[in-house]
Amino acid sequence: MQKIQIDLHERSYCVLTGNGILKDVGKIIKNYEAKTNIALISSEHVTKLYKDTVQKSLIENGYKVHFIKMPSGEKNKNFATVQYLYDRLLDLQFDRSSVIVALGGGVLGDTAGFVAATIFRGIDLIQIPTTLLSQVDSSIGGKVGINHERGKNLIGSFYQPKVVIVDPLVLKTLDFRERVSGFGEVIKYGIIKDRIFTKFLLENFDEILSLNNMEHVNYAISRSIEIKSAIVSSDEKEDSLRMILNFGHTIGHGIEVSEGYGVFTHGEAVIVGMCGAIKLSSDIGNLDKAESEKLIKSLTKIPITPMVENLKEHEVLEAMYHDKKVKNGKIRFVLLNKIGENVVRDDVTDEQIIEVIKWIKELKFG
Repeated sequence: MQKIQIDLHERSYCVLTGNGILKDVGKIIKNYEAKTNIALISSEHVTKLYKDTVQKSLIENGYKVHFIKMPSGEKNKNFATVQYLYDRLLDLQFDRSSVIVALGGGVLGDTAGFVAATIFRGIDLIQIPTTLLSQVDSSIGGKVGINHERGKNLIGSFYQPKVVIVDPLVLKTLDFRERVSGFGEVIKYGIIKDRIFTKFLLENFDEILSLNNMEHVNYAISRSIEIKSAIVSSDEKEDSLRMILNFGHTIGHGIEVSEGYGVFTHGEAVIVGMCGAIKLSSDIGNLDKAESEKLIKSLTKIPITPMVENLKEHEVLEAMYHDKKVKNGKIRFVLLNKIGENVVRDDVTDEQIIEVIKWIKELKFG
C-alpha cells in the first residue's frame, strides 16, 4: 500500500492506494480516528458491486453502518439530491459525531462531500473513489459541490476528507468510456507538470485503458495523485498555482454545459478542451507550433464517443461565461509555454474562442 500525503497543516490527510485494499476499509480507517456512527453513501451501480465488501469490513471492525443509496448520474448532482441526503441523515438521527463514507465516482463523492461539509456545519468525510476520474481528481483536494443549470460545480465549498482510499482493482468493473474519461485527467497532470510522465502515458495509453498492465495503471494513478497533492498542498483554495489544474477545463466545462450533462463525460470534454488550449497556446502564446501539432495528434488518438462536429460554438462560449473560472467578466485560460510550464491568460478574445471551437469541430478522435 502506498501512502501519499496532502500537507494542509491541521487539515492534512493521506491518500492510500493499493490493489485489493477495499476489503480492509474498516481496519484502515481505525488509524484515522473515524467515529463509529457511519453513513455509507453509494450509487445504485456501485452498491451492487462493492457495498457489501465495504459494509462487511466496517461492521467487522466495530462500526455502526447506515446505508443510503444516492441517485446516479451528473443530472442528479443538484439541490434535490442534497435535500434527499439531508433528510435521510436527519431521519437516522445523525449528529456532529457521525461520519459520511462516500463510496462511488465523482458525482457521488462531490455531492456526499458537499453534504458532509454543510450538515451541522461539517461532519467527518471519508472518500472511497471507484472510478479512475475520482481516484486521481475529484476525491483529492477538497473541492465538493453540485451543479447549477447555468454551470458545472457552481455551488460548493472546500472541505477536506479524513482519508482517501484508492483501490485500482475496482477499475476492472468500470466501463471503457469511463476509463477514457479518467484518463483525460491523468494526461492533464502530465502535460501541466511532467514531460516524462506525459511521454509514458501517450506511449502506453492502450494498455492503461484496457487494464492489461496493472503496473502501468498503478503508476499512472499514483503519479497523478502525487502531482495533484503537491499542487493542492501549495495552494488549497485556488488562489494561484492550483489554477493550472484547470488546463483543458475552460472549453471543457463549456462543452459539458452547452451539450447537456452526460452527452460528453467530464474527461472527454477535458480532452477536447486540452486540444483547444494547446491550439491557442501555439496561436497566441509561446508554445512551439511543431510541439503543439504533435501533442494534439497524440491526444486525438484517444477514443471519445461524442461527435465534436456537432458543437455549437456560440452556445459553448455562452456557457464559458457562466463558469466559476471567469473573473471580473474575463474568461481565464491555462495555456502552455511548453509541456510542464504553464501560463494563465485572461486576454483571449471571444473571436479567438469561436475560431478555436470551429477548429475543434474538424478534429477526428480515436
